[in-house]
Amino acid sequence: MKSIAAIVGAVVIAVATVSLAAHNVTFKGTALEADKAGVRVNVVDAKTKKITPMKFDVDAETKVLRDDVVVTFANAKIQKGEPISVTVDHDLDEELAQVIRLGKTK
Repeated sequence: MKSIAAIVGAVVIAVATVSLAAHNVTFKGTALEADKAGVRVNVVDAKTKKITPMKFDVDAETKVLRDDVVVTFANAKIQKGEPISVTVDHDLDEELAQVIRLGKTK
């Protein structure tokens, strides 16, 4: 009986730890410009409902998807005005892009 309680307790702790580990936030908007260090995006501010430009940095760990195909940031060729979504880990760095999603190239 004690071993079952120990297993249940371990599972509860593991689930609680996983749910606290990451706090991802996704920003959707349109690209303003991109350079080798990152991308600027017009996003709708959740509080004011106004469009606000935001700058997101990229690093070697940033995953970039162009039409669900993984590409390098440089090869993504982000164009001004195209739809974009950027996911960040709110707990680590609100300006470092974890995932960038783009549609098909025109």
